[in-house]
Amino acid sequence: MRQLQNKVAVITGAGSGIGRALAKAFAAQGCHLALVDVNQSGLDDTVEALKHFTQLNITTHLCDVSDRLAMAALPEQIEQQHGAIHLLFNNAGVTINKPFESHSMEDLDFVLGIDLWGVIYGCHYFLPYLKKQKEAHIINTSSLAGFLGLPNQSSYCLSKAAVKSLSESLNSELAIHNIGVTSIHPGTISTNILRSAADKSGDAKGSTLKLAALMERYGMSPDKLAEKVIKAVLCNKMRVRVGIDSYLGDWFKRLLPRAIHWPLKWGFAKSQIKH
Repeated sequence: MRQLQNKVAVITGAGSGIGRALAKAFAAQGCHLALVDVNQSGLDDTVEALKHFTQLNITTHLCDVSDRLAMAALPEQIEQQHGAIHLLFNNAGVTINKPFESHSMEDLDFVLGIDLWGVIYGCHYFLPYLKKQKEAHIINTSSLAGFLGLPNQSSYCLSKAAVKSLSESLNSELAIHNIGVTSIHPGTISTNILRSAADKSGDAKGSTLKLAALMERYGMSPDKLAEKVIKAVLCNKMRVRVGIDSYLGDWFKRLLPRAIHWPLKWGFAKSQIKH
């Protein structure tokens, strides 16, 4: 995409974390915004953070991205309010921090419904609207977890690896329509995703909260991630790795595809002995 001024950007998961940072960054580039989340108070806080962008059209949309019918209706609602849609950020995400055998089917529905089906619905239902434009772009939030399987994160890794593969396929298929597709792969970012996962993490709730505190203290600022995403959209990059741990995870998986899992096995086994 050559320039962002006066483009309309749809951002899911805009009520906090990465979504809010993307909203601020792209507003600074002159983008009008359609902010999507399940949490109205979070959306209100994001709008408050954008209050000085008085020249922009900023709308909020309460929507569960795992709801197929709601997602099917969303693009038309946004187009009616904005007149066009140029950028789609499939960013809403959740996780559960516990072993696969402890996952219920409801747990899997919860994580895959938001992290995978939410992305699929976004790409599928917004694509006809993006194709109306001379140029457009889809940005899908994958993860470091899209590069390798991590213990206690099976459902999250499954969804993020699928998002990575879907994005790569769409990158090839949509180029003829002048629609770029980028997957972003954050490592440790200072967000509340793990803290939000604590109640669904069963016996691992305590360790989940400890990890959340470390992530919030030492993780990269979401604002820095958003700066990288702006460059990726303008340069039409297929993927963006964010953070040294994302780069290391990607390269170690390529160079040591089996050996990288040995310390993960050791760490998981040790944690189970403690329990």
